[in-house]
Amino acid sequence: MNDRAVSILDNYDFTVSRTYKVRGAFVCETDCGLKILKEYRAPVSKLGLMDVLLKDFPSTAGVHVDALIADKEGKFISYDREGMGYVVKNYYEGRECEPKTVEDLKAAMRSMALLHEALVYPEEDMPEDLRRYDLEEDIVRQNKGLKKIRSFIRSRGRKTEFELQLLDAYNLFLAQAVKVEERVIQEDFTAFYEEVEKRRQFVHGDFQYHNILLGKEKAAIINFEKCRWDSRVRDVALFLRKTLEKADWDIALGSTLLAEYEQVNPLTQAERQQLFYRLAYPEKFRKIANFYYNSNKAFLSAQYMSKLQNITRLETYKNKFLRKIFDDEIET
Repeated sequence: MNDRAVSILDNYDFTVSRTYKVRGAFVCETDCGLKILKEYRAPVSKLGLMDVLLKDFPSTAGVHVDALIADKEGKFISYDREGMGYVVKNYYEGRECEPKTVEDLKAAMRSMALLHEALVYPEEDMPEDLRRYDLEEDIVRQNKGLKKIRSFIRSRGRKTEFELQLLDAYNLFLAQAVKVEERVIQEDFTAFYEEVEKRRQFVHGDFQYHNILLGKEKAAIINFEKCRWDSRVRDVALFLRKTLEKADWDIALGSTLLAEYEQVNPLTQAERQQLFYRLAYPEKFRKIANFYYNSNKAFLSAQYMSKLQNITRLETYKNKFLRKIFDDEIET
């Protein structure tokens, strides 16, 4: 972000007394409280959804959210001379959640549960262009993509060492992905989705360490660009997976974090089943395969070879975790 972007602040109905840089943004001290000026790279169409979802977020909730601020013309995005878009949001002081500190992770799970209590679409009539997430549809689509990538690798002539290892890993992970698909198709989640629709449940969509600011009184949850109409299980699954991959799927840690969430917001049996499937699906392998398919095949970094080897190593730990926590496993 360049300093010229600060001139965009003249378009807003507040007086700025001081600005200072943080990672990729400017924090602004104003007569209306702290604000933050940030680059915006997500679809512009998402701004309206974020505004409706966050503008009336209750002040009595156990967490803060970074609601959008409209400029003097009622717009949420402004552009500099180079065409880069910027938004202004409310800002709250705090430090990022530390992924290696158990107390921070517990605070993050509590904050997530508190967010989910209050994060609902406020209108009875949902916009027609909004689609609720469906686990079965998503897994079927993802698996079609995985099979397409495998066929592409097989069709190549002389294969790189990475391609050979990726094909070898396919033997395990594609079988796993297909088994998850088969089991999800056999489930009846009708009542589960009806409840999501009835409650107008929305989720953050990218609940990770850098989007959680731990303040003295309340945590602040920021960056809702990936918010969507889905069960709260989406955020729980993402945060647990990201955390536990770094901790070799530590059973005690996972159990502690899940219990921390459920002290505030207990999960139903259907939600636990959805959580199991979302964790069991080989999401990290899918991302590596997609990265390969969309990259320059001749210049894949050693980092991705290491990532591929690591998820294979972690598979035993992950399966033990799922059996212990959910008394279930994906047999392939």
